[in-house]
Amino acid sequence: MLAARELYETEGVAATSMAAIARKAGVARSLLYYYFPDKQAVTDAVIEDYLEDLVESVSTWNELRAFGETPSELKNCVSMLRRALYTASGDPRPMFSVLEELGLRDRFATQAVREVVACIQNYIVSEYMAYRTIEIQLIPETFGLLIFGLAGMMKAKPDITDDELATLIAQTLRLDMTVIDPPPWPEHPDAPSRPTPSSDGAA
Repeated sequence: MLAARELYETEGVAATSMAAIARKAGVARSLLYYYFPDKQAVTDAVIEDYLEDLVESVSTWNELRAFGETPSELKNCVSMLRRALYTASGDPRPMFSVLEELGLRDRFATQAVREVVACIQNYIVSEYMAYRTIEIQLIPETFGLLIFGLAGMMKAKPDITDDELATLIAQTLRLDMTVIDPPPWPEHPDAPSRPTPSSDGAA
């Protein structure tokens, strides 16, 4: 599937044959057909891989973010989104040319936003609600609108900075930007250490 993805991005979908994919992957065509009955199945797998990449980007940011550091982590989130959509030189990621050729860009964007919002809802929003006050309604819908808007703004104004986008997010979501200390959960690296039982009087 990775071989197909690379060929789709460099040669185009229509110009890529199952034989070319097998050669690129270094496997026999019979083995390729064993896993993928036809080219459409390969294409479906490539699109699914693109979706997984985007959701994984959000999940990785969530795993690495510092609790309570909303201002800095908001900027990190914007940087993550920009890297997911654009190369270091500012060009759209190759996946967009593939999606354009397939006529699936809009459908893909809708599905991607839906899955990213679900990830945010399950992990980030639930934590935020436990320690701060949510001041918006229609939370998933607001996040969906925001993600579509961020992607559109990056396309319409490529020179907009991460700081400016972070400000737009904070204003839209009415976020509490106060930095707060992490709660004293035992597994947190900054949590106070538990007292050890006294050995006095031990047998």
